This record gives sequence, structure tokens and C-alpha cells, in this order.
Amino acid sequence: MDDRNFEPFNLSALKDLKKLYVGKTVIKDHNRKSDNQIARVYDTELIEDPTKKTGAGEPFSTLQLKAYMLRTKSTEDLIAEIEAGIKREVSTGCRAKHAYCSICGTDNTKTYCPHWGGREYDTKDGKKLCYFTLDGAKEAYEVSLVAVPAQPRAGTTKSYKEETGEDPTEKTEETPTETTPDTDPEKVKELEAVATSRLRVADAFSNAQIKRIIGE
Repeated sequence: MDDRNFEPFNLSALKDLKKLYVGKTVIKDHNRKSDNQIARVYDTELIEDPTKKTGAGEPFSTLQLKAYMLRTKSTEDLIAEIEAGIKREVSTGCRAKHAYCSICGTDNTKTYCPHWGGREYDTKDGKKLCYFTLDGAKEAYEVSLVAVPAQPRAGTTKSYKEETGEDPTEKTEETPTETTPDTDPEKVKELEAVATSRLRVADAFSNAQIKRIIGE
């Protein structure tokens, strides 16, 4: 199973998160402080691959979150690290509607069962791996840049602009019309433009809280 916490999202959860994540913040290390906000999600896309199936028999799906980040002095280093592929891994903070045990079928958002994700148990059909299917999503809190995500393939793509050369988000400030002899207007525009960073979140991302879903 391609999930370190043995808590995969099903297609229903990804469809819910596709709607819930628009407008949500991007932070670092799930540290929910206002000064830790670095970007914001402005659009999402759910991509299904009908040629591949998940362990549950559903179409293999990838949820992509598109986020924008201001290019300022304070974000220069972070943007460079994203573009270089150093800051790449991401994780999500959200709340699932259900968490069904693969051994007994108990919804662990309502009552806990005695089974543990990642362990094998004897069943009438032989040994079976325990995992908790996250079915649907109630809330999406944030997306975080992290060092070790629960879903190994969850990560960012490099920061870039559309082929037209224009940013997909509106500029909040107008470019000054007055310049000094030493100021290049094109550089001024570049400094004030909103740089786009795309965060690709795979079909089974998760944060450490989901083993026993706890409402906030």
C-alpha cells in the first residue's frame, strides 16, 4: 500500500476535497499560525486514469491543487528551493467523513475497533492487511510543505507562469508609471507579479492525525 499511515483516500474523499480545498491556505509543517502562511489554493483538478486501478478497484486518481505565492524578498529563498526541487514533499490537513477498517468494517470516526493499520490479521479468507479507508471528507484545513509526507508521491511541481506569460491570478497592485534612470520597468513588473506554484497532491495523501480521526 502506497501510504505510510495505511489510511488511503477513496475516490469519494478526493471528490469532496476537490471542492473543499479551493481558497485554503498553504503552510509549512502543519504549523497553523498566520505568520506561517506561504501560499493559497485558487483551483483544483481531479485526474482519473482509467487504465489503472487502486486496491479497492476504483480508477487510479490524482488530486492536483493549484496555488499562488507572492514573489517578495521574504519568499525568494522558498521559491528557489521549490524550483530546485528541494522543497517538494507535501501533506494535507483534513477531516474525513468515515474511516472504515479493512478487517472488521468499523467506522473509526464513530467508534474504535481493536485493529491497527499496517498489521496483518487472520480472517476467514486468510491473512489480511489492516488499513483504514477514508471515505469522503468533511473539512479541508490546509496543505503543508513537509519533509516526510504520509503519501510518498505527494509533492510540488516547479513554480512557473502560463505560456502566455501572464499569471493566472490578478495583480493586486498596479505597476508604477514613474521610473528612475536605474530602474528597468520590466524588472519592476516582475518583482510585483504573483508567481504561480502548483502543488500536486496524489490520491492518498494524509497527515499524522488520521489514524483515529479526531474532530477539531
